Amino acid sequence: MTALDTFEVPTAVVEDLYRDVHKAIRVGLFTATATAGRTDPNDDAARAGLALSVRDLVDFLDQHAEHEDGAVAPVLEVHLPELGEKITEDHRLFEGRGAYLVDLADAVAEAHPDDRRILLHALYLDLAGFTSIYLAHQDIEERTIMPALEAAVGPEQTFAIHQQILAGIAPDDMARALAMMLPAMNLDDRTDMLSGMQAGAPPEVFQGVFGLASTVLEPADHAALARRLGLA
Repeated sequence: MTALDTFEVPTAVVEDLYRDVHKAIRVGLFTATATAGRTDPNDDAARAGLALSVRDLVDFLDQHAEHEDGAVAPVLEVHLPELGEKITEDHRLFEGRGAYLVDLADAVAEAHPDDRRILLHALYLDLAGFTSIYLAHQDIEERTIMPALEAAVGPEQTFAIHQQILAGIAPDDMARALAMMLPAMNLDDRTDMLSGMQAGAPPEVFQGVFGLASTVLEPADHAALARRLGLA
C-alpha cells in the first residue's frame, strides 16, 4: 500500500470563498518569510523595505479577517457554531500576532548595528511560526468549513456571501487584492474570475482589471489569459 491508496479527493464546491484569496495570502506569507531570511542585516534600505512589506501583509490579513467576520461568521454561527467559534478565536490570535510582527519589523528597520542580525533572525523565526499556524487555519477553512458551509446553505447562498464580501471592499483595496491574487492563481482560476467580470461587470471595470493583470502577470501568462477570454 502506498500513500496514494488512502488519498481522498477534496470535496468540490460550486462557489469557493477561499481559493483565490488564500493563494495570494500563502504567496505573501512565504515571500515575507523568505525575504526576512535572506535580507542583509546591514542594508538599511532592505530592512526598511522588509518592514513595509510586513506591515502591508498584516494589513491585508486584517482586512481579510474583517470581511470574513462580517459576511461568513454570522452564517457559521447559525449553521456551524463550533467551527465558527474556532475561526473567531483564530482571528483574535492573528490580530495580536500580526501587530507584534509589525512592531518587530519596525524594530529591525531602526535597529542599532549591534542588534540588527539577531533581531532580523527573530523576525524570520516569528514570520515562519506565524505562517505555520496561518496555514493550518486556511486548511480548516478550505477542507472542512467550505464544503460544510455550502452543504448547509446551498451554492446560491454561498454566492450571495461572496458578493457581500466583494461589495464591502473599497476600490483601492480591491486593486491591491487583485494585484496579489492574480499572479498566485492558475490560468483556469484567472479565466473564471475575469470571464465573470467580462460577462457581468461594466466594460470599464473589466478593462481596468484586465489592464491591471497586464502589469502583474508575466507577458506569456497575460497572453494566455487574453486568448482564453477571446481577446487575442
